[in-house]
Amino acid sequence: MKKWIMAGSLAALLFFVAWGVFEKTRPAMEVQVFHQEKLNKLLERSKEKEEAQARLTFREQVLPYDRESRTFFLPLNMEETEFESGSFGTDTEGAEAVFLEDFTKSGKLALMAGNESIPFYLVEKDGYSLCYLKITGVSVMDFASSEYMLEDGQPLFFLQVYDNLAAGGEKSRTEGVRAAGDFVTACYSTSRLRGNTSLNYEKKSLRLNLYEQKKKDGSFQKTNESFLGMRKDNDWILNSLYADGSKIKDKLANDLWEQAGAEENPYKKTFGTHMEYVEVFINDSYQGLYGLMFPIDRKQLGMASVSSQVEAGEEVIERIYKKKYTAEWKAEDFRGALFDENMPDYRGGFFLKGDLLLQNEEEWAPLYELAACIEGTDEEFTNSITSLVNQENVLQNWLFYQAIGGFDNYAKNYYYAVRNRDGRPQGYFIPWDLNISFGDVYTDNKYYCKADFSVIKELIRWQPGQRMLDLNVEDSVGLIKQTWKDWRNTMFSDNAVISEIERLEAVVKDSGAYEREKERWPGGRYEEDFSGMKEFAVGRLAYVDEYVEGLQE
Repeated sequence: MKKWIMAGSLAALLFFVAWGVFEKTRPAMEVQVFHQEKLNKLLERSKEKEEAQARLTFREQVLPYDRESRTFFLPLNMEETEFESGSFGTDTEGAEAVFLEDFTKSGKLALMAGNESIPFYLVEKDGYSLCYLKITGVSVMDFASSEYMLEDGQPLFFLQVYDNLAAGGEKSRTEGVRAAGDFVTACYSTSRLRGNTSLNYEKKSLRLNLYEQKKKDGSFQKTNESFLGMRKDNDWILNSLYADGSKIKDKLANDLWEQAGAEENPYKKTFGTHMEYVEVFINDSYQGLYGLMFPIDRKQLGMASVSSQVEAGEEVIERIYKKKYTAEWKAEDFRGALFDENMPDYRGGFFLKGDLLLQNEEEWAPLYELAACIEGTDEEFTNSITSLVNQENVLQNWLFYQAIGGFDNYAKNYYYAVRNRDGRPQGYFIPWDLNISFGDVYTDNKYYCKADFSVIKELIRWQPGQRMLDLNVEDSVGLIKQTWKDWRNTMFSDNAVISEIERLEAVVKDSGAYEREKERWPGGRYEEDFSGMKEFAVGRLAYVDEYVEGLQE
């Protein structure tokens, strides 16, 4: 036994020694620096240019560029203090990048947090140009106009996504299909504006569809890509984050829903979305900080297209509805004449999603039956509600909105997915547009929201969850009490929520992105101090504790 212990100890010692040697010999970032005398001679032989034709590269990848400030951006992993290995160069033969000093001695995190501009010269055969480099702690998306367009006339952008966690050439993402060293992912993309009230913002949210060029005839076809560890798909959203002064509320709430209720379904799918931060460039112009995310669609929920279901003769057609506009539950809205003949996909605040619109009342039947149930007597509601919707999902949605203070989700901003459950339709709610939360409420100003902590002890009577609890349908009170107990011991503990707020605050601020966002969009909404948000979160959780405890079983 002693021999085995000694052998194990020796092996462990050798491992740590070897690891220490590896760390010490790990290649450093290569920065070309000339002594002042050599630099002066180099510059004397040439003339200064307003802008260089060459572009700065890192690990042979051309870096995103803001022409107005002559600044290149290098996204790096801000969770590691050491610089990634790799060397700088240019995309032009005979040109070189010469830095005035070795900036790696200043510290990576300090350069990020200080939003420092690192000067260097791009030296070409016909002259030189003074440029700058900024180190960012979040990933980057770079769009460039191309000569191509689709058959319907939509212009195509050449899109490159720079993964800050893969800048050192190592495998960094644990999800998706990213390969080791996959620093840059490139494809073509269309772009269109998206949103509702947010269309009035000066900074717009975008919807992207990805394409690749066929080798034989040069035409374009849709393609799927995995960005930043997220799902491999064609359809993406760039959330402008404009109205949210913290720039973290939408991501914070979505991350919490991922942990709390998104995975709680019998289909082993994530009934929610995910967001990663990116800084965006369009045609060499910096556009600010965005949230890259994917939509709630049939692919995310594991559903077949409506057309294929109809063709297969399915008795229960699975569909998705999006509650985009505020409207109370009224059964009459889902029968009879349309609200607008030009909007056959709209009824009662909901839009019908999918590839096939039948324009009949049958495709609205799930919402009609649910609205009729909510409008019905207590006995009618009690007898039928759990046959129409998934009880656990409804209660989790109700509890989630209480916990985050999601007052803008009371009567809109969610999806309703109808699934085939043992030959019968069953509904699931999925939260969406969660930026108005944690102390913000909707109001009619240029941001469509404001901070209002007076609602900290105000109940959100979200239906049908509230009525389930009021009538204690099938022990809903017992279920909500157990769920809240579980959540409070995990993702919704005071410490967990505060820690997540502080972590995300560090991401947006210590990366330098928050300061650059303010410079780019000075008319936007900004919260310098996050202490109020944390106080609201703790106070709101305490209120939910009190309310849930007082529910009568």
